[in-house]
Amino acid sequence: MIKMLRAGLAAAALLGAAASAQAEDYPSMTLRYATGFPEAVYMNEPAKWFASEVEKRSGGKIKMKLFFGGTLGKSNEILDLVSKGAVDAGSVVQGYFTSALPFAAMTNSLPMTFFDGEAAMRAAMKLDKTNPDQIAEYERNNIVPLVNRFLQNYKLICTKPVRTMKDLEGLKIRTFGNYMPKMFAAIKATPVNVLPVEMYEALKRGSMDCSYLTYPFFTVFKLYEVAPYVIDVKFGGINAYWLAMNKRKFEAMPQNVQDLLVQVGKEATEWGVKHTYEIDGAALADLKTKPGVQVIKFEEQEQLQAAVPDMIEEWIKEMAKIGKEAEAKVYAAAIRKELGL
Repeated sequence: MIKMLRAGLAAAALLGAAASAQAEDYPSMTLRYATGFPEAVYMNEPAKWFASEVEKRSGGKIKMKLFFGGTLGKSNEILDLVSKGAVDAGSVVQGYFTSALPFAAMTNSLPMTFFDGEAAMRAAMKLDKTNPDQIAEYERNNIVPLVNRFLQNYKLICTKPVRTMKDLEGLKIRTFGNYMPKMFAAIKATPVNVLPVEMYEALKRGSMDCSYLTYPFFTVFKLYEVAPYVIDVKFGGINAYWLAMNKRKFEAMPQNVQDLLVQVGKEATEWGVKHTYEIDGAALADLKTKPGVQVIKFEEQEQLQAAVPDMIEEWIKEMAKIGKEAEAKVYAAAIRKELGL
């Protein structure tokens, strides 16, 4: 019995020593991560989880310093910052960079197309590994996506009730990218390019009638204070953003560090999936408790979808303008197959 106990203690000591040695194998470093999102925005949570887990699993040797709220660059500047190595990593919203990332931005940019945001994200992740055009974009932009995040169906929050197609006509609605404006023009609304941090003032001033986002953003930015009508409508979800790292920086790291970042990135993506569903439901429940807020069911969803052109076909037309029509058709066919569209 004593021999068995001693053997067990010796084995435990060896395991402890091995774990300690493994932790000591990681070089000490601090990585800088930039995002345009304010710290309170739920979109940051997978990045926070990622940073915490990397530090913990490296024995405290690999730290990530997170810079929120555009302190190092706005959302539409992050790709350049990461690509050029001004920061080590950042939150890249693909749809803000349709010129640099025309293929990868597809599942982020197209409204009224992907009514299952998680499925769109997973389809894009699969093409990360199989589509040469998407892979080439990462090479050109010197990035390695490590964490993926999706958004569920976009909704509206407005300064007036919106129940029908007629109610949408003439409304000034927040938009971004190249394809949301096409959708809003098709339903006779007026698209207004406004960054998330500018939405509150735009609604307050009347330069915008509605904001186009998801429930959690309505609560985080307190948009209900200036726009009390939450419109339950489906505009489709998206493959929302990456936590992407500078490729040269990543490849210069020891293999065990690369492996750690990739593994934690995969887990952070899955953590984010669960978190997205939880936070979306919680945000809607919270909105319903706010004084004066009304949740209004949009009554003409089928008519809305019928009024909007096939956005994948619109994307192919845009890709044809840059000489990529054939490649775009291949990419679109792969996405349609993955999603059963």
